[in-house]
Amino acid sequence: MKSSTETSYKRALANGYLDTQFDAIVVGSGAGGLTAAALMALDGKKVLVLERHAVIGGCLQVFKRPGFEWDVGLHYIGEVHRPGTLQSLFNKVTRGELKWRKMPEVYNKIAIGDEVFEYHAGSAAFRERMKQYFPEEADAIDRYLELVNEASRPAGEFLAVRAMPGPIADQAFDQVAPRFMPLAEKTTLEVLRSITSNEKLIAVLCGHFGDYASLPSVASFSVHAAVIRHYLDGASYPIGGAQVIADQMSETVRQAGGMVLAGADVVEVVEHNGTVVGVRMAGGEVLEAPRVISGIGIRQTLSMLKSERPDVAEVNAKAQSMPSTLPAVVLNLGLNASNADLDVGPANIWIHQSAHQTEDWQHYIQDSSNRRMPLHFISQPSAKDPTWPERYPDRTTMDICSFTDWNLWKPFKDTQWKHRGDEYEALKARLTEEMLQQVYRFYPKAEGHVAHAELATPLSFNDFLGRTRGDFMSFAPTPERYEQRWTRAFSPVKGLLFTGQDVAMGGVSGAMIGGLLAASAALGRDLFRELNMPA
Repeated sequence: MKSSTETSYKRALANGYLDTQFDAIVVGSGAGGLTAAALMALDGKKVLVLERHAVIGGCLQVFKRPGFEWDVGLHYIGEVHRPGTLQSLFNKVTRGELKWRKMPEVYNKIAIGDEVFEYHAGSAAFRERMKQYFPEEADAIDRYLELVNEASRPAGEFLAVRAMPGPIADQAFDQVAPRFMPLAEKTTLEVLRSITSNEKLIAVLCGHFGDYASLPSVASFSVHAAVIRHYLDGASYPIGGAQVIADQMSETVRQAGGMVLAGADVVEVVEHNGTVVGVRMAGGEVLEAPRVISGIGIRQTLSMLKSERPDVAEVNAKAQSMPSTLPAVVLNLGLNASNADLDVGPANIWIHQSAHQTEDWQHYIQDSSNRRMPLHFISQPSAKDPTWPERYPDRTTMDICSFTDWNLWKPFKDTQWKHRGDEYEALKARLTEEMLQQVYRFYPKAEGHVAHAELATPLSFNDFLGRTRGDFMSFAPTPERYEQRWTRAFSPVKGLLFTGQDVAMGGVSGAMIGGLLAASAALGRDLFRELNMPA
């Protein structure tokens, strides 16, 4: 077997394939890590990607059981069906091999209590539909879309600053902040309540807040606006499933002579004389490279850096104190009937207890052991992928993501996977039943057809994504987060760069933009500008 096609770290080490000089080591094979690695590979760099787990892809991977597969973290993507930065980025890192299926005009449904509201693709269609639901709020809806565009306009320029080094970044931050921060420093709820007092309209407009995994009372309006703008023209799904994205980016790395290896447990970022020189593995061996790019999160990375430098300690303290996004439980369902038989379509469903989203959450966490979760999200990958009926005939899959209270799971945080005890299993069983009831509420024909049900908990995210607080989007997108200057590609230590969600914004698209920023920093070029230049 050629070294470039090897996928196992253990075999690569045993066969001597790692006895070579790499231009960079990337820690973590999620969207941020693979994007940075692929962009560097396309520039002729030889990159080694190290993934702790058995499957490459992070939240891009799919989760398989006999007869079924599910998304881990990608449920829909916006902006890839029309020319722009994201379409160009996906095309570039996958060498044009990735194909998309456009979702129908109604791509999101928002359930508020017993009412259901639809998100229609296209700014004009979205505006018209919202005004049909809330005719007395026409001016507020117009103003809302104006503010979404106003907040989104400087976002790209603001994020580009994250790829710049020290003093240059500070100067650029000062220049763009007056345009970005006026709306970024306000919460979503604060902005929406400034234009309307209609709580139901606010709840509908915030109906997808799970996309940034933070309450509207917590999240910066600029993040909310970025997500709305991202999906305003509709959404798409990768043909063949999310794993195809990771596989194609991995192939881009390999074609340049690099390697993407699973089962590679990095335990330390190695520094020598003030410069990062490589990584230490769980087996004790040190792999060297002039640059290390980490996609596992700023918090987690700095915890692996044994440095006594005050600037490192300062950034680490700030990172550790940052609030996290909401934790979630995810129920993977496999059903022994086709999408058509069960009346399952592609549109996602966001389910809210009532229009009082913040109050409902506060009520829930006061006694989460005895109260129902107030927000659920149902996605149907089998109805989005056109290759599904051929690959899994007469089968349907659903992912149900429900936001939960971390305090429920804290008692089990020091237990081992598959050995967490009866109390843990009882909690999982209770929440599984609660989530199934939501499925049957919206898909009544699904009852009696569940052939497989498996629940991932916040502890699963800790185990498989290296988290410590049960979250999967790391730093909460608060106004304070975007006031920070250290959440950028450059770390305090020479030779160490950050990529992924922490550098940009949450979600797969945000992580990939983080990868674009990291690669720009590593190569010393503005890849944003190059990406959008005419061919």
